[in-house]
Amino acid sequence: MKLLCLSLTIIAFAIWPVFAQDEGGKLTKAPDFVLEDLDGENYRLSENIGKGPIVMNFWATWCVPCIEELKQMKRIYKKYAEQDVQFLAISIDDPKTVGRVKSFAKSHQYPFKVLLDTNNEVITLYQSKVPPFTVIIDNDGNVTYTHVGYRMGDEKKVDQEIKQLFDK
Repeated sequence: MKLLCLSLTIIAFAIWPVFAQDEGGKLTKAPDFVLEDLDGENYRLSENIGKGPIVMNFWATWCVPCIEELKQMKRIYKKYAEQDVQFLAISIDDPKTVGRVKSFAKSHQYPFKVLLDTNNEVITLYQSKVPPFTVIIDNDGNVTYTHVGYRMGDEKKVDQEIKQLFDK
């Protein structure tokens, strides 16, 4: 029975992105997920859709570009602090390095929710494998923006995308 449940779960995760893609293979609907935050509480994406845009940034403590991008995300977070934008910093640190995440986030004073994707299941659902990776989701659960990597200035596009969601 356990094997059957595991098989069905694997199949569901394998075919979900196919149904949530446009003709070009681009992800259009945000796949739901549940991840733990740094306090051990569960965060479920579907319970937060419709409460304002959601900016997800996948990162790791060992990723230098991620750390630079998260500095910029803090600035954008502060800009939209009075509006209903949710920022999620999703760590993909593996079980060997995940112990560093809480102290790392605290020392960098990340004001946003930090979630743990230690098995890389969620980053894979969103069709990436490497950080930094940014995803923006609108109020209807549509993926409106994705970007892999970070170069100085990339944060301007994130800011612009959030602004466009409020202008609609």
